[in-house]
Amino acid sequence: MTVRLAISVEGHTEFEFCREVLGPHLRTFDVYLEPKIVVTQRNIAGPNAKGGSVSLDRCKREVRPLLSSFDHVTTLYDFYGFRGRVAGESPDTLCDRLAEALESPHHFTPYLQVHEFEALLFAAPTLIARFLGCPAIGETLHQAVAGCGSPEAVNDNPATTPAKRIEAAFHQHLAQRYDKTFHGPLLAMETGLPAIRAACPRFDAWLTRLERLAG
Repeated sequence: MTVRLAISVEGHTEFEFCREVLGPHLRTFDVYLEPKIVVTQRNIAGPNAKGGSVSLDRCKREVRPLLSSFDHVTTLYDFYGFRGRVAGESPDTLCDRLAEALESPHHFTPYLQVHEFEALLFAAPTLIARFLGCPAIGETLHQAVAGCGSPEAVNDNPATTPAKRIEAAFHQHLAQRYDKTFHGPLLAMETGLPAIRAACPRFDAWLTRLERLAG
């Protein structure tokens, strides 16, 4: 049995991560992944604008057509920045709301990355430092994880989200700009899924569920 899986993703970084990292991995489980970037603006005269913040209404609009075209559908959205979150709402509760908004179809698995995609890049600071040839960046990432408890807990406030921390580290230690679309998937590939899964239990549980779709 093979399964066609659609993943509604928030932006181009997540798209490349799905295409380059998750796709090849899931194919070994007979799950064939197709990422779809959310449409933020539909244009009659030109291409649609894609990528950006996600809301409950946008999720419903993007996911509903996929449910009738694929064997299974999931999402890869950032919990941080999700518009319309209820104060104090947990990622699991928000995922439940996403499912309920679509009448809880059995072939839909909502997933929110806590707190955003870049959290996965904190899974193995030593590997990142070695790849970039910059021990100082590895130490910066390590200190962030030590201070927060885990990569998936790295998010103090809007100035210190995972992406903001990486942007600051690139600027300080490499004197260059962190390019989300280029560096994000590349660093995830260098880190590798085993290291990411070991450090990020929420992500691991989601990927395990996707691996089992084909039975």
